[in-house]
Amino acid sequence: MAVAAVENIGKAYEGRTIFADISLELQVGERIGLIGPNGAGKTTLLKIFAGVEEPDHGKRTVSRQATLSYVSQQPLLDPNETLHHQVSLVFEELKAVETQMHEAADMMARHTSGLEHDAAIRRYDSLQHHFEHLGGWEIERRVQVVLQELGFSQRDLTLPISALSGGQKSRAQLARMLLSGADLLLLDEPTNHLDLHMLQWLEETLQAMADITMVIVSHDRYFLDRVVNNIVEMRGGEIERYPGNYSDYLTLSAERQLTRRRQFAQQQAFIAKQEEYIRRFGAGQRAMQARGRKTRLERLKTEALVARPRGQDKAMILNLKVARPSGQEALRLEGVSKRFDEKMLFADISFHLPRGTRLGIIGPNGVGKSTLLNILAGELTADTGEIRWGHAVTVQFYRQEHQDLNPENSVAEELQSARPTMSPQDMRDLAALFLFSGDTIDKKIAVLSGGEKSRVAMAKLLLNPSNTILMDEPTNHLDMLTCQVVEAALDSFDGTLILVSHDRYFLDSVCDQLLVLEPAKEAGQGPQWRLFNGSYSDYLVAAANEAQRALKQRRDVENQDKRRKEQPPSRQNQQTTKSPRSTAATSMKLPAHLSRLSLSAVEELIQKLEQQKRRAEQALADPKVVMVAEQLRQAKADYTRVQSDLAEALEAWEFKAQ
Repeated sequence: MAVAAVENIGKAYEGRTIFADISLELQVGERIGLIGPNGAGKTTLLKIFAGVEEPDHGKRTVSRQATLSYVSQQPLLDPNETLHHQVSLVFEELKAVETQMHEAADMMARHTSGLEHDAAIRRYDSLQHHFEHLGGWEIERRVQVVLQELGFSQRDLTLPISALSGGQKSRAQLARMLLSGADLLLLDEPTNHLDLHMLQWLEETLQAMADITMVIVSHDRYFLDRVVNNIVEMRGGEIERYPGNYSDYLTLSAERQLTRRRQFAQQQAFIAKQEEYIRRFGAGQRAMQARGRKTRLERLKTEALVARPRGQDKAMILNLKVARPSGQEALRLEGVSKRFDEKMLFADISFHLPRGTRLGIIGPNGVGKSTLLNILAGELTADTGEIRWGHAVTVQFYRQEHQDLNPENSVAEELQSARPTMSPQDMRDLAALFLFSGDTIDKKIAVLSGGEKSRVAMAKLLLNPSNTILMDEPTNHLDMLTCQVVEAALDSFDGTLILVSHDRYFLDSVCDQLLVLEPAKEAGQGPQWRLFNGSYSDYLVAAANEAQRALKQRRDVENQDKRRKEQPPSRQNQQTTKSPRSTAATSMKLPAHLSRLSLSAVEELIQKLEQQKRRAEQALADPKVVMVAEQLRQAKADYTRVQSDLAEALEAWEFKAQ
């Protein structure tokens, strides 16, 4: 069943056609990743689905029963309202029902008997049932859980939207969408401004929304691999759908392109053969056959011609061999610490890096990743400790702000300055990979946007690398193809690389070691750090195994404590000392299913019910369950049922143990 669709739509801006005739249907439960080069029209298509923009022609339809929620890259929030109020606006219907419940309760208080009292009771009962069905009692808890998982503190809830940073506003908009309960979610770059923990939580939350339809524009390839079940590629004003996630798309796209090139080559050979026959026999005994072939060939060219397949994406290989290698040890840190005001970011970091190490620095927002990188670059000073670079180390620092570009140069001149021997054609090919083509390569650095300056700086760095490179969020502002170019270039780099990135696909491709920074876990503790040997995927597996072991140890301790507390008294003690409850139990009537069980069978049942109770408690504490009203209602029902069953079983044990 289609939730929404666009049919034969077109859109142009200032005379430039973005797309002319595309159609796309969204089915229930589809999670579509919308990809393509910058400027292909991904955001425009999302806005048309959302009803924010109208197509120039064609039509948009949305199922009458469907509700939609749209997350844009520019959050639309009331700057004068608090964060909590703006996020809670998605529950306006529930708030209205709650207000009506209060009004019905007031009516019951004013009229203690009679028809009006009876009517108020009926209305209150009806409203309460509706309120509970919609999960009304859990509104506040759901809001708190989502905001906490997206990095907001309790203090942030009362701040006006105007006091939030751009990243916080984006996360507030995302929280509102996740709480909306909409049938169709339209998300434009939802992973911007999220740290690794938030990204993982968002992925798991979206995965749990099985029947919700989603269209997601994202450059986060790792996110697309974990969340979507279809890829729609926009390119050259057309769209093409691929089943599966991003990795499946890469395989299928390559296969389709190969098939198209073969079909096109066969077609061109056939056309050439027919044209040669027509040329040779256009006059003479075979002229009639030649005219027939000419008619069929003209029909082929107008009706059934296989389109020329697009050229292979340019993949200019940059060889990053350093001119002068460093010594065997590139870097050594001993006891490095940094504090800002009262907050200790990191403490006593000590490690050494051999030449050629590719180190990724990861951790949640606010733990000091970029601060540490700036300390290594000499732009900040550590409070304590020592940093020693190795012999002949030369350092290049790729920042998110680029003060080392010449504002008077054009893009072409700036790139040429990094490698004067580069030919004009190679320079243009490189510029195109970093999304500069046509007249844009003649633009002055001074008039470029922040993202454009980042791309120029990245291209320059790859043209003339030092033997040690520091990089702060290098894939920001790069499309997927350009990220692949950078990854391939760094793969050939034989120096030392230290980077901070939230791009997990990039981390996995480039880094072979991770420095994990973590905040203090408990009051009185300091921040933690550790060095992990392996890729980001290896780290995830190790972290999951470690969490499982910690959970098992915690459960074992809890089980031991509970067994000690709930240990049934011995038969001898039971005979000499009976509690009032057990005395009362001798006269109770057991449920039929318990009366047939032996004492040992009841004890086994109690153990099973205690396990079920622990699972129910864990479900109630799981943010993914709390997020979905239906799952939360089921978890509460399970907990209530198992509590009741456990109470009955304990009473049965007391009765049978006498």
